[in-house]
Amino acid sequence: MQWLRLGVMWVLACVSINLWAQTNPPQVLVSIHPIALLVKSAWPEVDVSTLVPPNQSPHDFALKPSHRQIIAQAEHVVWLGEDMEPYLAKVLGGHGSVTNLSDLFASTKVNTQAHDDHADEHEDHAMHEEHDAHAGHDHGNVDPHIWLNPAAVPSILHKVQLLLGLPEPKAFLSSYGQWQQQARSALTHQDTGFVSFHDAFHYWVTYFHLNQAATLAINPEQPVGTRHLLEVRRLLESGKVACLFVEPQFKASIVDKLQQGTDVPVVKIDPLASNFKIESAGFLEFYAYLQRQFQQCYLPN
Repeated sequence: MQWLRLGVMWVLACVSINLWAQTNPPQVLVSIHPIALLVKSAWPEVDVSTLVPPNQSPHDFALKPSHRQIIAQAEHVVWLGEDMEPYLAKVLGGHGSVTNLSDLFASTKVNTQAHDDHADEHEDHAMHEEHDAHAGHDHGNVDPHIWLNPAAVPSILHKVQLLLGLPEPKAFLSSYGQWQQQARSALTHQDTGFVSFHDAFHYWVTYFHLNQAATLAINPEQPVGTRHLLEVRRLLESGKVACLFVEPQFKASIVDKLQQGTDVPVVKIDPLASNFKIESAGFLEFYAYLQRQFQQCYLPN
């Protein structure tokens, strides 16, 4: 009889917790917009907000007193770690509920490369083209653009799930799996190279077996060397580049000079998802948009 009472009490407690979660959804502050989209898409009931404005690069963001107050009042915080967001390291030091995604950078990079039989070949080619620009890059040997890694999405969600104490987002993961299948079929242009404005798409390139021929700037906050610009210009003139990607967060006047007189089209791409609202369909719409921009890159001139 005592065990029966305990069982009933446990069931009632679980029901009470579930009802409380429905009426008092977790509140989470996410440092950047794309990962906020992911969290909201996985758990629509969660109250999600973003610290860095979606139209601003997290590379050079500066905290204001109002931002510090927002962080202090946040119930939970998700961020990318000190390499990507050094301005948050101290202010988050005393926060009681924080998830740092930086431990996924290196491990997920290795897993993604293992997924791609041609990854090393493409990466070596890209590194050869970008050698001069690497000298000023301060992220070391890891890529912090984890939200642009399709293979990392389940791992990111698992860390957030543990932070917020939420159930596995099975409905979202099912829809996401369907997108992965059709995207792999659509992005089959493995050999044609492209040039990007900064080195944000390593994970995406590796996952989809693409070929990033070069980047203009490894670190977008540092000027591009003249020698590297000449190398990229020769590459554009070679006829071996499908397109040149530009991003709205950075001044790209230099792109016009590089592209002028060549047949290489310029394609706009926004890795920060600035125009996507934080809502249940936001992240899949963002990934579908990235897919479309890459497909546009490979359209015949």
